[in-house]
Amino acid sequence: MLHPGLLSSGIYTVPEAARLVEAEQNETRVWVEGRKGAQDPMIENQVGRIGNKVAVSFTNLMELRFISIFIDAGVRLSAIRSIMSEARNTLEHPHPFATNTVFRTDGRRVVAEIVRENGLTIIYDLKLKQYEMPMIVRDFLLRDVVFDPKGDAIFWKPRPTIAPNIIVHPAYSFGKPILLESFVPTETIAKAFSVEEDAELVAEMFEIPEAHVVEAVRFDEALRRAE
Repeated sequence: MLHPGLLSSGIYTVPEAARLVEAEQNETRVWVEGRKGAQDPMIENQVGRIGNKVAVSFTNLMELRFISIFIDAGVRLSAIRSIMSEARNTLEHPHPFATNTVFRTDGRRVVAEIVRENGLTIIYDLKLKQYEMPMIVRDFLLRDVVFDPKGDAIFWKPRPTIAPNIIVHPAYSFGKPILLESFVPTETIAKAFSVEEDAELVAEMFEIPEAHVVEAVRFDEALRRAE
């Protein structure tokens, strides 16, 4: 039975999570489940199994996003694991990369360096409790995520360039992508469009701007291409 608290924490299967964070499904599964006898999971899964499928929470999704961004930047998985483990222990938080805590500053400086093969250095300041990383990577991690006053991620815009009005919010539709203002699931809109093939008609059906229908369909197509 699904714990009631998980209903508002977002629920994503591994394939869904992989599409959203733009990662390979097999890689994402290893990050979530590890390899038996060879590699531990990268994250502390808040959900586990639902039926016969492994699922993760919105908090876990934000952690997978962090891993995916660093993998794309060329950082080794072992280095990412070290960063995440060190951050959990130092910040005493099980999911620090679902927060903005790692970007705050206070205290004296004690530095540990993790160097990429191509020479790019990522610095974790144990006392400042922040990562000093190339500005483009830092900005990308903070961009398009809204945090609450405590620093926890509230919602995320997974494809802001092509779909600026689409968000992933754990409190709505089990965390599935929705339109920001109407909260209508994008999958529902895309399915309606596939039947009607008329954006204006679908817009009238859901009482939303026609542009949002086009955006939802474009977003759905982008997720399908990521499979």
